[in-house]
Amino acid sequence: MNNYTKKPTFWNVCLLIIMVTFIGFGGGNAMMPVIKRYVVDKYQWLDNDEFDRNVVVTNMLPGPIAIQSLTYIAIRALGTFKGILAVVFASMPHVALTISLIFVANLVPRDYLIVIQTGVLVAITGSLIGFAWNYFKKGIKETKVSLWIILFLITLAFSVFVPTPYNIPVAIMFLIIAIYSIIFLVKRKQERKLKATPIEKEEEK
Repeated sequence: MNNYTKKPTFWNVCLLIIMVTFIGFGGGNAMMPVIKRYVVDKYQWLDNDEFDRNVVVTNMLPGPIAIQSLTYIAIRALGTFKGILAVVFASMPHVALTISLIFVANLVPRDYLIVIQTGVLVAITGSLIGFAWNYFKKGIKETKVSLWIILFLITLAFSVFVPTPYNIPVAIMFLIIAIYSIIFLVKRKQERKLKATPIEKEEEK
């Protein structure tokens, strides 16, 4: 039996998407803490583990992360057809507002836009730091610090030295997964050899 605090009906899912897209600034991972707050903590439509898997998968795929995440949540709650319909329907107000703001921005003095942009960037930075810190605390229990440092340095070097449009996140993710998988398989094979009995070692020869 599901322990929803709010039933994921079509209109409830639509309202969630509208709310998240309006109050979440920056897009992408900057919106994930807002999504988690409502979908996991408040409404309990997903548990922490499923949400974490959703974050990992959407970060590996090309395209807008927030839309992919919300689409998954909608399909998970309503089914494929209703879920996609809810996402498309709920995205319309945000699209209309964005188009309107493009025209309004031309009428607002540039100095005001710079102030607004600075405030939004500060909010996004704080949100992302908090979000990343939570995942770091979870991952540090299962992953060595050395691996975190290597991942950070590779990602930093990739972001700084590889120009757009060649710095595709998927490419480096596959590269890291491939390297990590090779290291894991080699270590596993070595451990099996060490644990093998003298009879098994003779059979391998």
